[in-house]
Amino acid sequence: MKLNILFKYAAALGLTIACGTMVVGCTDNFEELNTNKYEVDPDNMPFEAQFIEPITYVYAPQQNMFQFWTNLSVDLFGGYFMTPHNFGGNGNVDYNLNRGFCGGMYENFYLHIFNNTRRLINACEEKGIKDYAAVMRVVQVYGMLMMTDAYGPIAYQSVLDGNDVAFAYDTQESVYNSMFTLLDEAIEGFKNGNSAVSDMQQFDYWCKGDRSLWVKVANQFKLRIAMRIVKANPTLAKQKAEEAVAGGVLTSADKDILIDQGLSNELTRMFEWGDCGINANLVTIMEGYKDPRIALYITKNTNDIKDGDKVIVAKGTQYLGIRGGCNLPNKPNQWGNFSSVVCSYSTPFPVMKVAESYFLRAEGALRGWSMGGNAKDLYEEGIRLSIKNELKYKGVYAGVTSITDEEIDAYINGTSIQADFVDPVDAKNSIKAMNTIPVKWNDGASNEEKLQRIITQKWIANFPLSTEAWAEYRRTGYPKLFPNRVNSSNGTIDTDEQIRRLIYSNIEINTNNIELQKGIELLNQEASSSFKGDIGGTRVWWDKANVGNF
Repeated sequence: MKLNILFKYAAALGLTIACGTMVVGCTDNFEELNTNKYEVDPDNMPFEAQFIEPITYVYAPQQNMFQFWTNLSVDLFGGYFMTPHNFGGNGNVDYNLNRGFCGGMYENFYLHIFNNTRRLINACEEKGIKDYAAVMRVVQVYGMLMMTDAYGPIAYQSVLDGNDVAFAYDTQESVYNSMFTLLDEAIEGFKNGNSAVSDMQQFDYWCKGDRSLWVKVANQFKLRIAMRIVKANPTLAKQKAEEAVAGGVLTSADKDILIDQGLSNELTRMFEWGDCGINANLVTIMEGYKDPRIALYITKNTNDIKDGDKVIVAKGTQYLGIRGGCNLPNKPNQWGNFSSVVCSYSTPFPVMKVAESYFLRAEGALRGWSMGGNAKDLYEEGIRLSIKNELKYKGVYAGVTSITDEEIDAYINGTSIQADFVDPVDAKNSIKAMNTIPVKWNDGASNEEKLQRIITQKWIANFPLSTEAWAEYRRTGYPKLFPNRVNSSNGTIDTDEQIRRLIYSNIEINTNNIELQKGIELLNQEASSSFKGDIGGTRVWWDKANVGNF
């Protein structure tokens, strides 16, 4: 068989080849080391087996791909994680963006996801297997959403059209329209499919062959992306959101969508390498709110924190997060002894949380949309479900056996606020709390304040899905995140606005530069602030400057 056209494009972006060890990260010469010199014919694999790669790489199960997919970029900007050093000044933490570190999302999407989904959709349509094709359409949307939200315009239709010379970019608005179409087609495919459940279970790591559950997942994606465009196209946002809820999203009767197939959860390795820590935003918000999930998410400090030979924080006594943009020294250092993540190599991969649907619907209800409930009830049910589902998911890994209904009620009615951040190693990094509202719902509050509550609780519930956390922070401004103390962007990123997008990779510049430059022009046309061009301060289409949340 002739080498797949999209594979040629993906190969140029770089294939993953294992490097590094269990104790050190592999970040040197990434683009050179991760280039495949060989052709691969996926059709040589059994048909069902060909679905496994795209369905798992939505949460990359390979160590180097995981690190470059989000851990060195998006994970830092969504408020969940932070590197305890800055790669000798070459990392993204202080806003001196590294194109290599920003390029992993490209490889993961084009090679591991899109290369497979578009081929398998065509193959399934030829075979008349509508439900298999529907699975790949939803997975394709998952990857497309991460990709376009990170960069803005991307090459999409030109890749589908099979042009093997150059790949023209689409506006982000057109990419969003394509995602709505894919989801509608997927929903029809699930409704009209008749494959045996046992056959689907050979590859269906999300829903185990349950087509009715897949319809709910597709509708929840529709609701998610509808909410994303509320400032860019409010009429379409309302239409699609109401369609999604009427069609059925995940509810308390459903389980979180997790990949539990014995694959390696590489978030664990990021901490073992010393290249990842917990973000101060997560610690101070959860600790300030007295959140019962904190022990399910993070550990206390992993080692003694010292000032010279003096122990200033004994091992295992405090939850300690790292503030971003503080020009931290190379590893090993004292920040590497702060809190770790509750995760093991066998921890299932999170794909979609049931609680998210309640927070999305709560926001929709706040906007006056038909969401099947009122904002307060949906908000509180989202919190309740998140705590219960996280206990089921992470309790065994955290050693937490019970969170009582009384504890959950106390949290929902809590009146405490985010804690101040105090860095025990360097006081220059300390900063006052940014979020001054409690968890408890207030019917008399403004819509803006109610939205802050909803988004903050959705942010907590969606941990560790940083792509959503960062996108929703950019869309709404919530939760309020600590600004960088050090900004090395040379004016390309505003400290207060924070980073708005990733920059395109060097490989794309070197292999598709003519079309890339046209894509940057599309980015500029859709941007809504004074920041323009392939820089971190430029806003993507839906991220509207000077447009309020209401």
